[in-house]
Amino acid sequence: MRAVVDSSSWISMARAGLLEVLRAAAVEPVLLDIVHAEIIDEGRRGGHADSAALSTAVGEIALTATGRGTASADAGVLEVAQQVGLLVANDLALGRRARSLGVVWIRTADLVVIAVRNGAMTSGDGTEALRALVTSGRITRELAEAYEGQLQ
Repeated sequence: MRAVVDSSSWISMARAGLLEVLRAAAVEPVLLDIVHAEIIDEGRRGGHADSAALSTAVGEIALTATGRGTASADAGVLEVAQQVGLLVANDLALGRRARSLGVVWIRTADLVVIAVRNGAMTSGDGTEALRALVTSGRITRELAEAYEGQLQ
């Protein structure tokens, strides 16, 4: 399935060491030029170590151009997500806006659940992935526990 992947999820996957979860969840990421600029260019300028891992992870993905006239990065993400129909983002406000536009919204932790359900990850691997998201500060322990219940 194709999905627009927002910078919040790319960063979460990188910091938690879960960049392979997209493949495990059978997601074909749509990488927007504005998201690429944020996770790679701004990441490097900010000295974020995960920008190197992200650069490797997205290196083979074709960039999708967004309308340069969009008011914000979020507006560009939402515009393309409406065309694709699925958004992967951890940003609550962005996800709610996507849903209000009829876009299916899932989070990085949902990718873990999908990967477990399709057999690409064991439930133990899924639990470890959720713990990695907690340890990296990308989700709360309570949210991880709620997701763990879906792994069984």
